[in-house]
Amino acid sequence: MQYNGPIRLTVSTRRDLFLPVLLLNALVVLAALLSPHPVLLTLAAVLVFAAVRAGHILKLSKTNNVELTSVIFPDGRVRLESDQEETIEGFMDGQQWCTRRLAVLRVANENTTRHLVIRPKQQQGTDEFRRLNVWLRQDLCNSTSERKVLEG
Repeated sequence: MQYNGPIRLTVSTRRDLFLPVLLLNALVVLAALLSPHPVLLTLAAVLVFAAVRAGHILKLSKTNNVELTSVIFPDGRVRLESDQEETIEGFMDGQQWCTRRLAVLRVANENTTRHLVIRPKQQQGTDEFRRLNVWLRQDLCNSTSERKVLEG
């Protein structure tokens, strides 16, 4: 395996994260029920969850639900590949974080910023996700030419 080459990882979609978001909202409702004002806070939590869910159902959000593959280069450049769209090129802006079970990448290009969620369960091998964790923890992906031009 080539350790200094690019990493190819599958990006999670909204439907992949539906169950964790649902569990988080259930915990918010439980916390609201245990609060000093249970009726008011429970009603507010349920209304916010319903409004967000209705927005996603009505396609009011700008998030695509296409299958994306991210190609991450050692210098911080990122290429997002999809069979439904053109290839998107960008760079990591230094505000990404990772754990053993999840990595959140913030990818910026000239006009947009995207947040990508990557989980090791969706990858074909765990070696690529481990390499990404090492790169992010050692801050190896923070030296792109775009950042050098902006800072210099």
